[in-house]
Amino acid sequence: MSKYANRLTVLRGLLIAIAAIQLFDIFIHAVTNQLEILRVASNIIILLWVASAVSERFKKIVSITAAAIGIYLILNIAFLSLKGITNAAQGGELRVMLFVLLFLTTILSTLFISLYSKHPFPQGEIP
Repeated sequence: MSKYANRLTVLRGLLIAIAAIQLFDIFIHAVTNQLEILRVASNIIILLWVASAVSERFKKIVSITAAAIGIYLILNIAFLSLKGITNAAQGGELRVMLFVLLFLTTILSTLFISLYSKHPFPQGEIP
């Protein structure tokens, strides 16, 4: 497999993992009847970014990725400031899953930016 093909595979894998995390987050909240508009909106922002990256609609994917991560973090911080870091529906437990999913999304998205920006594809192609 060529170096180009390996990079494409890694970048596609990152996008799939990021999208799966968002869908998992929405699913968890839906089945526990704890859907929160700010959390779902943050998930949708990331899903829209992933869809735009896959569809090759934007040539400045690094800027768009940074903006999506920023909005995602702002919405989640707003959620935490309104609802707190503990979940009353879980007996006042720390929102561990939120922090894990937030961390994974941020790290994987940042890794995507890092790998993509080191050697952009010809003519701005997105994997």
